[in-house]
Parts: sequence; C-alpha cells; structure tokens
Amino acid sequence: MKLKTLLLTILISTSLIGTAQALTFVNSNNNNNSSKSTQSTKVDVAKSGINIENDPNLDFFKPPQKPYPTGKLYYFGRKWQMADFNNDGYSDVLYIGVMKPDNSNRTGENPGSECGGGACKGDKPLPSLYLGDAKHKLTYAPELLIDKRDDSGMSLGYRALVADYNNDDILDFYVADTGIGTHNGFRNSYFLSQLNGTWLESSETHLSHSNFAVFDHGGATGDIDNDGDMDVVITELNWKTGTALWCLINDGTGYLNKRKCGGIFSFALELADIDGDGYLDVLLGAHEHEQSIDFTGIVWNDGRGNFNKHNKTSLPQHKKKWGTVPEVSAADLDNDGDLDIVYSRAGKLYVGTAIQIIENLGNKKFKDHGIFPLVEAPDDFIAVSEGNEWNDFIEDIRFRDLDKDGDIDIYLSSSMSRKTDGMVLLNQGGFAFELLLPNVAKKYVTIDYKVPAPVSEEQKAEEQAVLDEIAAFEVELAAESGQ
Repeated sequence: MKLKTLLLTILISTSLIGTAQALTFVNSNNNNNSSKSTQSTKVDVAKSGINIENDPNLDFFKPPQKPYPTGKLYYFGRKWQMADFNNDGYSDVLYIGVMKPDNSNRTGENPGSECGGGACKGDKPLPSLYLGDAKHKLTYAPELLIDKRDDSGMSLGYRALVADYNNDDILDFYVADTGIGTHNGFRNSYFLSQLNGTWLESSETHLSHSNFAVFDHGGATGDIDNDGDMDVVITELNWKTGTALWCLINDGTGYLNKRKCGGIFSFALELADIDGDGYLDVLLGAHEHEQSIDFTGIVWNDGRGNFNKHNKTSLPQHKKKWGTVPEVSAADLDNDGDLDIVYSRAGKLYVGTAIQIIENLGNKKFKDHGIFPLVEAPDDFIAVSEGNEWNDFIEDIRFRDLDKDGDIDIYLSSSMSRKTDGMVLLNQGGFAFELLLPNVAKKYVTIDYKVPAPVSEEQKAEEQAVLDEIAAFEVELAAESGQ
C-alpha cells in the first residue's frame, strides 16, 4: 500500500465495545487523558459551519459509533455533530441516520433502489441528542427534540448543519434529507431552540418552502451574504434540469427564504473563504467518472451570496480509481493564514477510501499533495452495489491540534466502519502526515464505554463478526506493508 508522505502505523483495536444509555467519555484535550473536563468558551458568531464543528475551545473526543438506542432507531448512517447545544460548557453529540423501511427490497446499486424503486415506507426516526455533563457521561435526551409534523422524522438524514439560526445564542440544526427509496429527495427538517430548553421542528413557520424536496447530497451552513446571520446552501442533483445550488437566506430571525444561487452540479459541498476576500466560497466534490456531475473544485462568491457557474476554479481529479467524492472540508494546515482543502475520496460504488490534500498557494493557485489511500480493495475486485464489503468511505473530516504541537491535525469519521472510524492524520509539517489507525489514535481522542451486562447472544455474535473483520484487515495491511 503506497501512502506517499504518510507514515503508516499499523495497530488495530480488538477490544469489544458495548453500549449503554449513559456513556462515559474521557476528555482528550490533554495528552495524559485526564478525566477532568474543561469548560469551553462559546463562540458568539461563526461565519461558517466549519468554524462551529472545529471550535478549538470545545472538548473533542471520539463519539460512540452506535450508542443506544441509535442501533434500533436507524437502518444505517448515524452521522454526528459535536457541539455545546445547551450552553453548559460540555460537549454534546447529535446523531442523524436512516429510517428502517418496512418494504425493503433493493433492486439496484444504491439506496435509491432500496424499496423496489419506490419510496420507502415505515416509521421515520428523529435525530438523537446526547448531552454531556460534568461526570463525563453522554445521556440520551429524546424529550428535547419535538417534531409535530404529521409525517415527522427523517427518511435519510445526510447532513446535520449546526448553527445559531434564530440568533438567541443557542445552537440550532438543519437536517438535509436525501430520502431513501428514490433519487427524488425528501423534505428537510429544521429544529430551532425554544425558551423552554427544547428544539422544535419549525419548517412550517420558518422556511419559505416547508415541503421543498430535492436530492440534496451536499449541504453546508454559513453567512454567505455577510449580513451577520447563518444561511444554508444545499445541492440539488437533478439529471433532468441540472439545477445545482439552492440558498436558504436567513432574515435574521431564523426564517429561511429559498432562492436559486448558481453553482455546478455536484455531490459534496462545503462553505469556506478560500481566497481570503471575506466571502464564503463553495467547495464542491463530484462523481468524477460520470460526465454530467464531474466538477471538483471551487465556485467563487460574487460578494452577494451568488455562485456563478462560470466563476470557478477546477481542482485536480483522480477519476480513474478514486473518482467518488463524498466529503470535503478546509483548514489552515500549514499555518500560513489561508485555508487548505481536504477531500474524502472513494472508488466507483464507494469501493475503498482515501484522502486527498490540496495546498492553498494563494492567488487562487493550488498544489495537489496527492492521494493517501486508507483502505484499498484487491485489484480484481468488482463491486455490484454500494453495499459491498469494501465500502469504507470517510463521511466527516474534523480538524484539531490533537498532539498540541501548534499545527492542525485531521480526524476522520466513518459511521459504518471500525477500520477507519477514528483514524487520525498527525500533521508533521510540510504537508507530511503520520497516519494513525483507530487503536493508536485513541491516545489523542478517546472514549470509554460502560459495558452493559448481561450481553445478549445477538450482541456477542455482532461483536465477534466485527473482531473477525478487523483481524482479517490487520493481516491484509501487514501483508501489503511487507511485515
């Protein structure tokens, strides 16, 4: 396995992990893994969602991958966002996921055919909020999220966009929902904080189009028009019309007005000021092997929150083997004052996973530092669907100075993989990174579970299957590295 400037440390965790309603976490802000929690300082206004999710003042740890009861609520997914939702100084975790269909009958390659080509039916779950406290526990708090819609909950919650939309100094969240069973999308969810300490789904009162549904495979939040409040940008994947971006513009009270705002047909999306002009630009990632949706790069903000498709800069592609781009984010990796770009990449039908790091040279010039493979399928492997055994893509990218050496490191999250979930790229300077597999990375980002007893036979079988998969992966890595 060729990792270029990455120094591969091979060590896989083989410890069984249980779940419980109260989960204990260890503060990771100190290298000695001290159990003493440090209260975070609230950021008043974050210009982009990446400022909120990468707040250096927030205690950061590896969230539980499948905390009770998310395993029962969600079919798959369980993507998370970490923030101090209730302003008590402790890190909380919000999960979103996918409904469990009653009529599951996959006929094609992906979740768009999960229910025989039609819409999936069944109970739709709400997001799951876990509150942190001074005793280092995450406690499930379903009573705090209220959804009074007749058809409440999520179909396929794909992005949880956290920001203070109604300007009451409490974080809210918007859930971009792609829908499962078709490629037509599903209406999104919008939870706003209330005076009684709850979050109320507020689409009917605070969205100009409460039932607007598009296949929004990408979404981001930020102040795109520089008026001091947080807006929402979502992609629309529509093979007939080709419409690319919708902007939901905040009027300052949390009411979001929908309008077209340009862009280019794409999958992954993030908002970041890449050229340093004070305006948030759109970072896009594509399915590069498909001609109609093959743009990976930047669409520049015109200063008014519009993203003209002709005002763009393409970034290097790797379409032959790593042409699927499920996620993109940005951070200053070399301490030169501008934002560098990190793409999550996978093969066709999400076979294998890798990271691409692109250096911002200034003046809209960029340098590709290449592909850093994390999991590679055998050369002769041919996938027939996205649900293949080598599907292991990185869903979320986070940035923290984990080893306290003054530069930003990269944390990788994958809600359906024990192999890559919790991988860390330690920044060595000069765009060289040391790759730490999850069991090694826990030195910097740890979480400790209270294991319930007794463990059911079903749980034992599931845990053993995970161990067998990890053991096989460890053997393969050792063979590839010549050990």
